[in-house]
Amino acid sequence: MRWRPIDGFRALPLRIQLTVVNTAAVLAGLLLVLAAARSGVRVALFNEAGDVLLGEVRATALALNEAYPDTAQVVAELRRTATGHVDRGWFVHLVRGDRDTVWKSPTCPDYIVSRPVDESRAEAVVSGGGYVWARRRITDPAATPFYVRIGMPRSKIDERVSAVTSLLVPIGLVVALCTPLAGYWLALRATRPLAHILEVADSLSPTTLGDRLHLQGSGDELDRLAAKINRLLDDVAHHVDRQEQFVADAAHEIRGPLTAIQSTLEVAATKERTENEYRRTIEDVLTESRHLSKLANNLLLLTEATSASPTPSPAAIDIVPVVQATVGMFAVVAEDRSIELVADVAGPCAVRVEPGDIRQVVANLVDNAIRFTAPGGAVRVVLRVGSSGLTCGLAITDNGIGVDARHLPFIFDRFYQVDPARDRSDVRRGGGLGLAICRSIVNRYGGSITMSSRPGIGTSVVVSLPIVKAARQSGHHDLTDRMEVAAAGTP
Repeated sequence: MRWRPIDGFRALPLRIQLTVVNTAAVLAGLLLVLAAARSGVRVALFNEAGDVLLGEVRATALALNEAYPDTAQVVAELRRTATGHVDRGWFVHLVRGDRDTVWKSPTCPDYIVSRPVDESRAEAVVSGGGYVWARRRITDPAATPFYVRIGMPRSKIDERVSAVTSLLVPIGLVVALCTPLAGYWLALRATRPLAHILEVADSLSPTTLGDRLHLQGSGDELDRLAAKINRLLDDVAHHVDRQEQFVADAAHEIRGPLTAIQSTLEVAATKERTENEYRRTIEDVLTESRHLSKLANNLLLLTEATSASPTPSPAAIDIVPVVQATVGMFAVVAEDRSIELVADVAGPCAVRVEPGDIRQVVANLVDNAIRFTAPGGAVRVVLRVGSSGLTCGLAITDNGIGVDARHLPFIFDRFYQVDPARDRSDVRRGGGLGLAICRSIVNRYGGSITMSSRPGIGTSVVVSLPIVKAARQSGHHDLTDRMEVAAAGTP
């Protein structure tokens, strides 16, 4: 069951909640401090009074001990002592035995007279009945016991405690009045960065992601929060930019074939054509239609590879047969282009991956290698388990035209073309999505893909995937494994 006052408190603005909590905490601490201070002063005053009384009774007992056993002289000495303490409100009492009063000062209360003496102790400081007094024996232990008492009302100490309290109370009231104001100021200062965060968040939109939170440079929690939000905004802005660029690139790629189809049909419709001319027109339109179909399929594959995740995790499979079968599909294509296609596959390589996904990666990479390798060249596909036993490496290496180093950082980006001016009829021309699809698939399964290339010498693409039995182990050998596989794949 929820308590309504707590729900109402939680509904208040954060700065009000902070002010109330801060004020309550400070006031509670203030009450404890004032109470402790008052108690400390009271204890200190009682201890001081006890020490003073004990010192006085010792001096008096020493003087009386010299006059003993002359009782008259002892009483006379006590009278002089009592006279000196009248202004201080003290009292003096002389006792024989445990309670037989020999003499008492006029200010000595009946409560003290009736109190028996604890004869087990030679001296003591006693408190009771609203009084505090010191008592000491003034005779030898073998003689008749005589005790002298000197004391004072506890009200004298209470007056001093009240005086101290009267000083502490105004201080407490001032602090109590200032605490809510100080608490609100602190809450306002603490929540101001949060309010600024909300203002920036309200001003953001998918088209305006340039605003960033101001960092104070203090390095505190709010500064770290602002820095983290700024990094998040950078990532979101980068993602939005990539999405916008992706849409623009996709529209550009689609517009080209559509424009070619439209222009071809418009020209064909302007006048009568021969059967061969209509046939060429239909072939041109069919070529562009196939390109559009391939582009649409690649876009769907890229979307699935980027957004989908293998949930539940796919079963572990040995990818050796999949790689062998996929490479075998390109044997005829390689033979037609007089390209040597070699598969050096060693296994087993147990990896958690969908067979269709690994087939798509191998097909894209082998297809690229064949298309960009001149007749008489060679394409080598190598599959190895790394020496660390943690990863399975796949290397596709060719001795084709290669890629300039300035293109390598962007080679896996969507629609990136090394030669954007390449003619559409060029057999090597692609849609610019194959490598992006490969990277998305490999990343989805916790692997990595890299490319190294030298113009005129060739290109090597290395895919590294975690082996099932080492999936939970460290991957610090991954780089070494990839280098070993790449070296094995060099023609």
